[in-house]
Amino acid sequence: MAGTAFSDLPPELMAKIHDNLTFLDRLAFAAAISAPSRDALKPEPPWLVLPGETPETATVFSLADRRSATVRASGPAMRGHVIIGSSGGWIVTADERGRMRLANPVTGEQGDLPAIATIPFLKADQGGRYFVLIMEPFVQLRYRGELESWPLRPHPYGTFTLTDGDMRRWFYRKVVLSASPRPGDYAAMLLLGNYFGTPAFATAEDGRWRVAPSRDGVEDAIHHKGKFLSVTYTGTVEAWERDGVHGEFTSKVVTPRMANGGDHRHCSKYLAAAPDGRLMIVFDETTQRWEAAEDVGDLAILVGINSSLCVSTTKHPELKAGCVYYTEDKIGKASLRRGARCSSWYHRGDESHNDDSDRNVAMYSLKDGTAESIPELGEHLSWPPPAWLSEWVTKIQEKH
Repeated sequence: MAGTAFSDLPPELMAKIHDNLTFLDRLAFAAAISAPSRDALKPEPPWLVLPGETPETATVFSLADRRSATVRASGPAMRGHVIIGSSGGWIVTADERGRMRLANPVTGEQGDLPAIATIPFLKADQGGRYFVLIMEPFVQLRYRGELESWPLRPHPYGTFTLTDGDMRRWFYRKVVLSASPRPGDYAAMLLLGNYFGTPAFATAEDGRWRVAPSRDGVEDAIHHKGKFLSVTYTGTVEAWERDGVHGEFTSKVVTPRMANGGDHRHCSKYLAAAPDGRLMIVFDETTQRWEAAEDVGDLAILVGINSSLCVSTTKHPELKAGCVYYTEDKIGKASLRRGARCSSWYHRGDESHNDDSDRNVAMYSLKDGTAESIPELGEHLSWPPPAWLSEWVTKIQEKH
């Protein structure tokens, strides 16, 4: 009697095998089977993806097992790039030239997002090393001509120049992808840095970025139930829809301004969707105290540079209920610390300040008001900033 091929095993049997494997073996097992069989596996809590020791590698940390592994970074979209978005197994990365790419860490498939210079009033020089934002049309569009809202009065005229390396540090904040994206079929929402405040949208069919009006500015966003949802700096949640005729995105308010919403000078707000569909807002005040707009129950909330997630601790008891797991999400500041770490003044005597030891990767209890580190992470590199990933990672190289 002929033996049964591994690929012919029923998905439920593969799921049973998978449940009994260790962290590293689960990664390798998931990478080796087909996509339909992978769908039958028990979902893992989100991974923490950190920089590896070389540009060709990344470190992946499991919240379930509190263990890490080194994986090969899919080139070119992941090597030395910053992860600024993720959805449905796809990530968005930004490189040192300001280019944004889609990448699937499992399949290796990659594709380019539209060039940022497709924004009509953002001009790139011939070599693509400098980008010049023409402020008047930008401000006119953001505030729909009501310039009294612009904080830099009396007028917004002039230009704002950034280098190609500045784009991912100061101009981009986060990219939110539509459900099940792929290079030829996606919608993307780019949140611009705090100074600029407004979003831009792109679709595969349109092939360009369109800046959208936003008087209050957009601080965080998600894609939920077929729509882009965002929270403004003043704590209002808005839904965005695309005009089928002109292709432009506009917003409408779906929840009132949250009490004591404040603005970006007082707290950073993050938007996430609970498994039951509820929208959750958490915010980090300048005192490093986290709060939630409502009781989170048995949920754990994960926020960071690339996404905001709600996870049920009933399904994932490895996580603690009522806690916020947070990572560094200010790309520009992380880049400055990286530069400072290499400068001579950053060292004190014989002992160097270790930029990796005080990274913002921690857990905050909303109930107790206390923060805890994740000791199993140990010391780690901090550039590019860490990111959450909720899908399978392949090509295991070695155990740390």
